[in-house]
Amino acid sequence: KTLQEIVNNRMALMQKIKSTSSQISKLLMSDDYNTIIEMNNTLLQAAKDFKDHFPEGSQYKSASDEIWNDRDTFNQYIDKFINDIEMIDLSIELEDNEMLSDSFKNMAANCGSCHKKFKN
Repeated sequence: KTLQEIVNNRMALMQKIKSTSSQISKLLMSDDYNTIIEMNNTLLQAAKDFKDHFPEGSQYKSASDEIWNDRDTFNQYIDKFINDIEMIDLSIELEDNEMLSDSFKNMAANCGSCHKKFKN
């Protein structure tokens, strides 16, 4: 793949994560657990695919060089993101609305902290 294709795919995946997170946010108070689970599974798959969208040599504009210079920390952020998404599933399984809300807030905060560290 060309650099532009890699970057375009990465940006599309980020948009999918953002859009899906927004949809989940709107559903949090609805008790529509089936839809939340469905959306969360989409989010989880996107998060798991994320590491593969930053191959060596794909540095580009808004992505900080720290992604490639400190790959271990970057991967830790992604792993935490995945864990937060999995906690959303667990909270639904336990039918714990407070845990659901907290898990979603943690996941969203993780997005912000990762962007702060790894986005130019």
